[in-house]
Amino acid sequence: SVQIAANLPLSGNLATYGNAVQEGANMAVSDLDSLHKDGPDLNFDWKDNTGETQRAVSIAQSQLRSSPDVYVSGVKPQVMAIEERISNEGLPHFVYIFDININKSGNNNFRTWVSYKIEPPAYVKYAKSRKSDRLAMVYVRLPHSVEAYEGELAPALRKHGGVDSLMIESYDSGKRDFKDIAAKLDDFNPDTIILNGFQSNLVGLVRALRPLDLIQDGNTIATYDMLDAANVLSADELEGIRVVAPEFIVSPDDRFRRWRQRFRNRYGDPPIYTNAYGYDMALAIHSAATRVDRPVSNKDWIEALSATDTTGVTGPIKFNEEGDLLTPLKIGVYRDGKLNPEMEVPLPQNSPISFE
Repeated sequence: SVQIAANLPLSGNLATYGNAVQEGANMAVSDLDSLHKDGPDLNFDWKDNTGETQRAVSIAQSQLRSSPDVYVSGVKPQVMAIEERISNEGLPHFVYIFDININKSGNNNFRTWVSYKIEPPAYVKYAKSRKSDRLAMVYVRLPHSVEAYEGELAPALRKHGGVDSLMIESYDSGKRDFKDIAAKLDDFNPDTIILNGFQSNLVGLVRALRPLDLIQDGNTIATYDMLDAANVLSADELEGIRVVAPEFIVSPDDRFRRWRQRFRNRYGDPPIYTNAYGYDMALAIHSAATRVDRPVSNKDWIEALSATDTTGVTGPIKFNEEGDLLTPLKIGVYRDGKLNPEMEVPLPQNSPISFE
């Protein structure tokens, strides 16, 4: 059996993400148990960090005493509170964060999720397609988003996107009232708006911008979390908003459609994209477990996971040299409450980010 310690927000403001990972992984375990009766068992120890960093630290200290084979954590900043400790242990670590790079000083981190590495080129391509002159960029102020939006995206929009006037507005993750930011955007009069934040942030932003008619068909594009915010916003509030999204969500194939229906039968609601990534994380761990012999060192686990080459519901499960599962993206548009494909975007394979 494989012992997997999971340290995720299962309640609180960030519970959408932790619950999605848990649901997807649990469904994968059930499927694997029925398909591979003699195969390795995946035993998850699910712990709720409630989105609090100190609680995440306490959970990690307790879980590490049980010597798990694999560690799973999310989201920002809970991962950062424990990442160094997990790295020092040498454990393979599945991280649910959007950072551009997840292995700056090691090789133990893996990611089955979308990221800020593959998102900025989508914004640049979209700005170019609109011949944008005045672009407003509103993002949640966290270390990884500052790196992505101000360190990578802002210079790229000026250099490659042809944007002459750029407004950059950041806010704290706990912010819910965005009337002040809406007023600033109204004064700036942008022709293109980029929205970033967690689910609750994006709901607040859309509901602050709509009454001022700042969101027009085609002028607003949002980060991945708009896919989650769409479960809260009405069809009228979503109409015409573009979103950067995994290809399997925007243009699902038959494999994903079948899996989506099975998920709905199991849980009662359709899956969000993180459910699918949680499912494929479990498939990756199971695949690695079939290719190692006991006793297994942390190095053996990392090598086995790095060599994973199988197929999941999100597409190929194969990690690049930086530990990333890179999923092709598309830009989708909401019409009558439903997401429709609009534009394919470039897929950079490695750092540095490519905007060509």
